[in-house]
Formats: sequence, C-alpha cells, structure tokens
Amino acid sequence: MAGRTSPDGPDSGAGSLDEIRALLKQALPASWMRPEQVRPLEGDASDRRYYRIFLRSSGLGRPSSLVLMKLSAPWSPSAGREELPFVNIARHLAEKGLPVPAILLDASRDGFLLLEDAGDTTMQAYLGSCTAADRKGVYKAAVELIVDLQRRASEPSSRPCYAHGYAFDVPTFLQELRFFLEHAVEGLWKRKIPAQDRQELEGYFEQICRQTLESEQVFTHRDYHSRNLMVRPDRIVMLDFQDARMGPCTYDLASLVLDSYVTLERKEQEGLMDLYLDACRRAGMDRGSPESFRRAFVVTGLQRNLKAIGTFAFQARVRGVERYLPFVPGTVRSVRRALERLPEYERFRRLLEVYVEGLG
Repeated sequence: MAGRTSPDGPDSGAGSLDEIRALLKQALPASWMRPEQVRPLEGDASDRRYYRIFLRSSGLGRPSSLVLMKLSAPWSPSAGREELPFVNIARHLAEKGLPVPAILLDASRDGFLLLEDAGDTTMQAYLGSCTAADRKGVYKAAVELIVDLQRRASEPSSRPCYAHGYAFDVPTFLQELRFFLEHAVEGLWKRKIPAQDRQELEGYFEQICRQTLESEQVFTHRDYHSRNLMVRPDRIVMLDFQDARMGPCTYDLASLVLDSYVTLERKEQEGLMDLYLDACRRAGMDRGSPESFRRAFVVTGLQRNLKAIGTFAFQARVRGVERYLPFVPGTVRSVRRALERLPEYERFRRLLEVYVEGLG
C-alpha cells in the first residue's frame, strides 16, 4: 500500500459512504464518524484496494484521516489461519514495538480493514527531494529497522505469528525464478528457450536458491523497499508485511539496497552493508565475516531482482498494469552488476545474456 492518491480519481468501488459510516461507527467514537471525502490511493501489486477517508471534524487526539483497505474478497478463516495474515502479523509486530499502522477495525470477514493513516510520503518520494544529509539519515533508520525487525520479530509473542510457521525454501525461490522465465523471458521479451538451455538455467537457478538459503534464518518482511516504507517526522512505518516469513538475514537488506525503484551506487551499497553489520554486532547478532556476508548478499540480491523482473512482467502481461515496466531496465542492470561480482556464475551470465533484454 502506497500513501499517494491514485491518478484515477474518486472511485465508488470502496462501497458507499453509508457503508463507510457503518464501519466507522463500529470502530470510533461518534465524534469521529463524519467522513467528508473518500479518495482512492495508489495500491500495490496485489488485488487489494486502498482509500483515504477524510474526517470532517477532528481535534486533539483525533485523526483527520483514516485508510480503508478493501480486500479482494471477504476473509474466510481456515484451519490454523483464523485471522487475516495482515492482521495477525500487524499485531505481532506492534506487540514487539515495531512501527506498523494501527488496526482501528478488523472487519476482514466483511472484506474491509480500517487502518491508521501512515501519510503520503513513501521513502521513494522522500529520497527524490531530500538533502544529502537527510538521505543518509533515512537509510540509516531503514537499515537499523531491519536489525530491530530481525531481533524482535523473530521471537514469539503472546499469540502465534503466522510468519513463524512459514519459511523460504528452495522450491519457493525456484518457482519465483521459473516465473521470471515464463513472464519476462518468454512473455515480455518473446524469447524461446530450447530444452537444453532451460535445463542448464534450472541448474544454476537451484544453485542460487540453495546458496541464498545458507544465511541465518530470521523474520523477513519479504517486500522491504522504498515504496513500502513511509517516512514520518519521528519514524519510518512499514507497510505490506502480510507475506512475512522466516528467511535469510540478507533478504530484507537486499530488498532495500538493491531496490528496483531507487538506484544506489556501489559505494553507497557497501556503506549500508557496513552499517547493517555494525548494528548487528551492537545487537549481539553474529553475521559471520564481512566477506562471506557480502557474497551472500549479492547472491540473495540476484535471486530477488530476477524475481522482481518476473513480477513486473506479469503485472504488465497478465493484469494489464504497465506502471512497473519502466523499472525493468534498472533491475536488469542490478542483475548484471551482481553477476559481475560472482565469477563462478560466468557461464550463467553468458547464457542469460541470450534471453534477457539489456543484460549483454
């Protein structure tokens, strides 16, 4: 969920104002339940929709706006998953003192949630206009938040957290790379892959997936990048954490530092890795030698960026959402830079160059 107003303008798909008033009546004091305006927000790559509700009257301790999350369908509980994952994981993170929007009303079984409004300023937007000093500061805060997330959220809370019952594994990572072949190579770029090359690619894919999983397993946000971090005056707030699971300690850092939406120079990337390792040491978290961690980081970033390209291509080809396509070339460049740092993948790089537009 991004905080920016959608360019599509008002949308009645959120439900009528009467429906929204009914939701507010359940969640908030009567003095707050006066919605004046509803505006769609630019969403993420999911089927969820988001709307900002402006409240006509506000005062001390009362918000001037809320966010309504509209699910693609009402939540249906199942064995072992009574709650919507977003709700379950949000509660866990909040209990651990980590910055997430407060859930003001859980009406997920009716297809809605009411959330605290995290504001309009994504980290991506903030970086587009801030000073060099502010840029350094916000990245420092974002990296330190990863360390806090790994340290605190990896521990159990008062109620079971769904993320602790799921973990990245070779089949999951491998499926993401096959998804990249299907939607980017064969779909977006219209390249046909002979059986022999496909078999060789699969071998390298499996090797990458296994090496990615060699790092210590911790709580991972899974989509920790500049569009899912909201910059507030006093803190960074995390969004879109509903797919969190246990995964390699390199994963969220790679998502941030090798972000498809913001390009960082090699020196800045190295500085953020150093910052992360220093913060881990202060927190008593052993991440091994800096050299081995950096190599694991590069391999993780390679897997993550290939997966991202597949997602962008899928959004364009299958869902008709083309706003992610401008970020494909930069992500391909990140893949190329990763492969340049991994000489043992020289053959893999030359093979990919045949099929990946802009890699050669």
